Amino acid sequence: MINDDQSLIGAYTTDALDERHPLEIYDDTWGSLWVYSEVYGPMGIVRAQSFESAYEICQDEIMSRVPEEDLLDAYGLYVLKHKDSFYLCPDFDTLNEYGWRETFSGLIPARHVLSEFATRQGAEVEGRRLIVKHELDLIEGYEYQPNATGTGIVTYDLNGQRLEELTPEVADRLGITIQVTDD
Repeated sequence: MINDDQSLIGAYTTDALDERHPLEIYDDTWGSLWVYSEVYGPMGIVRAQSFESAYEICQDEIMSRVPEEDLLDAYGLYVLKHKDSFYLCPDFDTLNEYGWRETFSGLIPARHVLSEFATRQGAEVEGRRLIVKHELDLIEGYEYQPNATGTGIVTYDLNGQRLEELTPEVADRLGITIQVTDD
């Protein structure tokens, strides 16, 4: 679909009403073209040397970045006040693990009480240090970028993400047109 002496300069899809919708593009100098799609259709075209490189480029350039104000949602965290301390908890199973099931008045979504969440392991609640009892992991639908920008976390579609090599058949099936120029 593209030669090594050409550059990818644009791509778009055409819907049933013959309306064009531009796609995000990224040209990594040479290699195959790959199309990244989510449940509603193609999101972007990247040029990369391998599937793995193409997926990393999609994480960095095409997938939606999580803004700072939504960072806590990516971890699915709750804050538990236990006596005079605050604890970061991902779920009720963690409460059982630490034997706190009977001693708390309820989990509060972390975004409502944290005044600062600067690192994966540190935060403050009401001016006091928050205690993190476990390694924090992202919940399903979020992942870290290989080359972090902003929060370094992107979202992906749980209903179906797909990365496939862009062949003439795939382009025809998805209604994709690419624009190239000779270098």
